[in-house]
Amino acid sequence: MKKFFAAANTENGFFSLFDEIFAPEKFRRIYILKGGPGTGKSTLMRRIGALAESKGYEAEYIFCSSDPDSLDGVIIEGLSVAVLDGTAPHTTDPLYPGAVERIVDLGEAFDLRLLEKKREELIPLIKAKKQAYRTAYRFLSAAGSIEREHDGLLRECYLAEKADAAVKRLIAPLRLRGRQGETKRYISAVCQKGFYRLNTLSAQAERVYAVTDKHGLGYLFMDTLYERLASEGFSMILCPSPVRGDRKEAIFLREEKILFSVTDEEGAVCADKIINSARFADKEGLAQKRRRLRFIEKCEASVIEGAISCFAEAGALHAKAERIYGTCVDFGKVDAIMDKIISEIFANNV
Repeated sequence: MKKFFAAANTENGFFSLFDEIFAPEKFRRIYILKGGPGTGKSTLMRRIGALAESKGYEAEYIFCSSDPDSLDGVIIEGLSVAVLDGTAPHTTDPLYPGAVERIVDLGEAFDLRLLEKKREELIPLIKAKKQAYRTAYRFLSAAGSIEREHDGLLRECYLAEKADAAVKRLIAPLRLRGRQGETKRYISAVCQKGFYRLNTLSAQAERVYAVTDKHGLGYLFMDTLYERLASEGFSMILCPSPVRGDRKEAIFLREEKILFSVTDEEGAVCADKIINSARFADKEGLAQKRRRLRFIEKCEASVIEGAISCFAEAGALHAKAERIYGTCVDFGKVDAIMDKIISEIFANNV
């Protein structure tokens, strides 16, 4: 089961890869779902994915980076079909309306007169949710600045040439078997559940290299690894860190089915090989900076905790609003819309 995030809560606010992942030129048909909370968008996408799998097709599930229990999209590559949530914050409009994309308005199932009566309940909830997100992104902005200060200190004692020599030895036995290029996917999110990570790539990998992350050295090693792999033309999936897009959390070599992943000690236990990033540091220089590094790490942990708390608050407010919206939906109409889309997608496909 392929599971990814197509967006992230970052130091610069909400960042989306929707334009890349759901590029209309890649698909025969794209269904863009519109409508407010509680209209069944995620339910519809789960139904389509499950039905595709029951018919022998592979489904790729795109999860919401704020609420990993919810879907933002599903891709059925074997049918060249994608279905996505086109509402904010990843608002999507057709580029080739009718020719590729079709708008599906689940909001047609709303009882508008009943919803108008709920406005005094809904407006404060939605405003409070927006404020919680705003505060969370301020925390993440601070986290990004703190991480850069941290990385700057580490680079002063990072032995880049030694790391590059190790990378050369590591990848020397690998054969280039394809030219699919580079794509990006998020496998982690900072969200209402804390740090949340999907296991898609580790499950697909035939070999897993765990890059230990002593004081953040793992991310510097991943930079060295990425530069070497890119220069030699390896086909890969690059997984940025959710907070900072310039940090590389994981690299998956498609043809070789090898995963390199920054991980903690617990994650390293399940790896086929451990790359100890501390090998690539000037130990004396690192020792001199250790106190300052630890202070910076505590600061970062504190602001990340603040962001997660705000995302949890936003999630609770969204759930309240969704319950209110749910009382104003004619689910008979929703089911009829769902059945029509499913019929179109799987027509003449057994």
